[in-house]
Amino acid sequence: MLPRTALSLFVLLSLSPWVQASSDEKEVRHSIDHVTVYRQGAQIKRTANTVVPGGTSTLVFPDLPTAIDPSQVRITGTGDFTILSVTHRYHTDTLSGAESQAERERLQKERNDLYHKMQQEQHWYTILDKEEQLLASHTQFTVKDSGVDLARLVDATKFMRARRIELLQERQAIDQRIGDMQANLTKLDLAMGALPPLRTETHLEMLIHTEAAAQTSGTISFGYWMQSAGWDPAYNARVESVTDPLKLESIALVKQQTGEDWDRVNLSVSTGTPNRNRSKPNLTPWFLHANHQGHAGAAASTAAAANNWLKTQPYNPAVRQVRGQLYDAQGQPLIGATVSVSGGRNTVTDINGFYMIDVPTNARNISYQSMGMVAENIAVSNSVMNVAMAPAMERLEEVSVAYFSDGIAVEDESDRGSLFGSRRERAAQRAAQAFDYASVTVQSTPTQTRFDIAAKYTIASDGIVQSVRIKDMEVPTEFLYQATPKLDAQAYLMAHIMDWEELDLISGRLRIYFEDDFVGESTLALNLASDTLSLSLGPDPAIQVRRKLKGHDNKSNIITGKRELERTWEITVDNRKQQPIRIVIDDQLPLSNDEDVEVKAESLGGGKLDKDTGRVEWDITVKPSERKNIRFKYGVQAPRDTPIRLDS
Repeated sequence: MLPRTALSLFVLLSLSPWVQASSDEKEVRHSIDHVTVYRQGAQIKRTANTVVPGGTSTLVFPDLPTAIDPSQVRITGTGDFTILSVTHRYHTDTLSGAESQAERERLQKERNDLYHKMQQEQHWYTILDKEEQLLASHTQFTVKDSGVDLARLVDATKFMRARRIELLQERQAIDQRIGDMQANLTKLDLAMGALPPLRTETHLEMLIHTEAAAQTSGTISFGYWMQSAGWDPAYNARVESVTDPLKLESIALVKQQTGEDWDRVNLSVSTGTPNRNRSKPNLTPWFLHANHQGHAGAAASTAAAANNWLKTQPYNPAVRQVRGQLYDAQGQPLIGATVSVSGGRNTVTDINGFYMIDVPTNARNISYQSMGMVAENIAVSNSVMNVAMAPAMERLEEVSVAYFSDGIAVEDESDRGSLFGSRRERAAQRAAQAFDYASVTVQSTPTQTRFDIAAKYTIASDGIVQSVRIKDMEVPTEFLYQATPKLDAQAYLMAHIMDWEELDLISGRLRIYFEDDFVGESTLALNLASDTLSLSLGPDPAIQVRRKLKGHDNKSNIITGKRELERTWEITVDNRKQQPIRIVIDDQLPLSNDEDVEVKAESLGGGKLDKDTGRVEWDITVKPSERKNIRFKYGVQAPRDTPIRLDS
């Protein structure tokens, strides 16, 4: 026997699945003390303070969920006693209907007997059918060389008539008896249906066998893993002013269907994934094969390889919302791609290729479609699904673009609502409320980060998402406006976060608020972020950007015989805010793929030209209530018979 000192034991369960109840068993009340929720799954710890009897005894921990794997339960104990072994058994309680079980069995026996009698009557029906067939086969009453024997014919006719009447009467009697039996069967079924149903509930019981020199107090804890739980990260990004730091609120969206409610438990959320493969994959030999599909075929192979892991994941019924990003084989986001699930739900990707869609209970797959790309249909397996799409090999003869409004396709762009709506409409969507939150302790390991929350939480086993606040951060941010007035007259505010790796962030849903207005929802995709994390806060109506054609000169050069076309454009920026802003504006010069057509930048107004793309960029600062003008001019020389369009 081990010394009776303060004892801390770590015990893996012995594999004996059943132990008969004995007179020295003592039932111990226990409760959930702490839950650590992982991205998929949860580690639950139960604790009980009890009195351990002297000698050998068995402590029974009842009412545990049957989803627990007994072989994976870990036991620890503290006190002046020894844990000899740990076993388990299952106990079934009758919740209701026990008093009617005898009557149900009696009615079921009566029904079985009645059904057997009905089968016997059906057999009599078969015998009567055979007899009638026999009578029908004996209809020849002739004598050789003398023709029909009338006397025999008369006697036979009388016999057949009488016998067929008897057969008909017997059939009618059988039908009557079968009808009565069917009526009685219906009555028996109604009587059994009226009885209270037999409802049972099965629980797991853990049995801890102990030995102590004398009665003593002790504490016993045991932990176990439950798969039907998890959490998804979400963030609220709030910007009060471009002169203030960005406020980032980190939230865990926790849900569980483990079969046991978590009532006022100490809660931790961890970024780890214990159920994932913890070993490095090994390389296999790489053989080169001839590829006659060219660049499109190579891109298709790249996209297929990127989706291989996702397609091997099984369907996960616990996932009720999926978000992610669609991109092509080169990693560029796919804008306006359609994401849909069965049941008529669909959405389109935003300007960064991100999407989010709710998954109904009967939907097992998600369909991804984008113009010029091969459609993908992948099982719902994770709450975050990033999908690469390969280019289609066929040439598109006709392209039809549909816009979606509330899940319904509309043909005219004018049928779509505005992106943000009026200030009053956006105010109705605000979710910003002031709360006092519990403190959170952050613990980091080389492979995961765990957030220990000081408050106690109650989370029911109903699959409903509970928002658990993790922490608030004020993040130093560089705010920058960006505009492309050739395509859109709005100025978009961008927030650039440096050193974001130190913030313990993981990819998740992002809700953005600017000056107390709800701007929109996107996805924080850290797997695509570089040293600087960029967030789009949407357009700012206080910044006006306009583009106007100021010079239009077409003339012919007598010496060269070419047309000389000159265009002068002016971009105007109005800052109606109370603080200065920095804005980056881009436009473009045309590029020529004809050696007879020459493009020349006459004046760029301080802009920087990328000669490979024709993109011109201006990085300027505009003071409060100031208007700044940018002018740029370019010329094109082309043969007289070459059509050139420059008015855009």
